[in-house]
Amino acid sequence: MKKAKRADQVKIKKPKIRRTWTRSPVTKVKESGKIYKRKRSADEANETDLTRDIEKTYKYCPRCGAEMINKRIDHKQRKVCPVCKFVFYHNPVPAAGVVIEKDNKILLVKRKYEPYKGDWCLPAGFMEYDESPQKCAIRETKEEINLDVELEGLFGVYSGKDDPRTHAVLVMYWAKVKGGEIKPGDDAEEVRFFGKDQVPSNIAFLAHRQIIKEYFEDK
Repeated sequence: MKKAKRADQVKIKKPKIRRTWTRSPVTKVKESGKIYKRKRSADEANETDLTRDIEKTYKYCPRCGAEMINKRIDHKQRKVCPVCKFVFYHNPVPAAGVVIEKDNKILLVKRKYEPYKGDWCLPAGFMEYDESPQKCAIRETKEEINLDVELEGLFGVYSGKDDPRTHAVLVMYWAKVKGGEIKPGDDAEEVRFFGKDQVPSNIAFLAHRQIIKEYFEDK
């Protein structure tokens, strides 16, 4: 008859595979329905909006194709490639346009396409890679309203943050008509001159509203 081993001599074999446990539904903790909110500061709100905009851009690195990650660089959230270290700096896009006047009236264009289809704006558009702001303003004027213009000076520079496509930096020039016949171009529905009391309420962009306001205040 074999002698029984003492308890301290008994070796317990550990299982090779660790058992996984499933929580019973009865032990599930009920989540609180109360939502706690803290008012964001202006800087926090701007950074949140910027982060949201960055999420809409690159998912994969334009250089090596690796999936981009979010990382804080230079005090801002940016898209970064963990492989080749490419950093996407979400910079504003330059645009240019013109202010054309006649008999104390300003020329406006009715938008044919989104964003803000059917609203009015000044003749303007985004710069091409090989353009200067001046060349962009002249080209956009020809394309939108079929006028050849000569730029007579800088009207002002504006920040356009309410364009759903991008954050634009808008450079506006005074322009004098040299030739051509006014007619709607590629992305315009209508072209008209407006006096101070005739300006439509549906102006497409905040920067354009500011420009129109400054124009008539100067008059």
